[in-house]
Amino acid sequence: MSTAAKPPAPPDYPAIPYGRAHFKGIRQEGALYIDKTRFLHELERHRYAFFVRPRRFGKSCWISLLESYYGRHEADAFKAVFDGTHIGREATPNRSRHVVLRFNFSAFNNALETLERNFENYCRIAFKSALAWHPDLFPEDVAESLCGEPTINHKLGALFAHCRAHGIPLCILIDEYDNFANT
Repeated sequence: MSTAAKPPAPPDYPAIPYGRAHFKGIRQEGALYIDKTRFLHELERHRYAFFVRPRRFGKSCWISLLESYYGRHEADAFKAVFDGTHIGREATPNRSRHVVLRFNFSAFNNALETLERNFENYCRIAFKSALAWHPDLFPEDVAESLCGEPTINHKLGALFAHCRAHGIPLCILIDEYDNFANT
């Protein structure tokens, strides 16, 4: 019988979050994440950004990262989510200071006959949620006024004007912008 030592156990590797795009969840669960946060410094040099990459190249995860980084409503989780990343060590002045209005247009049925109604309903829900996260910036009377506008175009116009008038930093994130457009 051999007395040779057993080979060492293989190291524990983090799980690969294939098909998952919720940045905060990936980080909090310790799943594999290749740090790309250093690009936030470059991103802030531009007023508008449009990311075009092939499918499955991390666009949705990047949008989720932007929401976690810039969103005021995510400020309490900053350390837990960004600890050990480049931006966690070298945050920008814009960290956790924006009202984030995030749209994910893959989230609703885009059948042609119901497209406009579904688009309006989905945007209304996303709009109301963004306001509800910030009652200090959008008291009940202001939120009701903004939400009372008849269409999402009117709601957004009123929101932009309100934010501009009150110096509220606003970040609009749109994921899967082409989902309904393809229909």
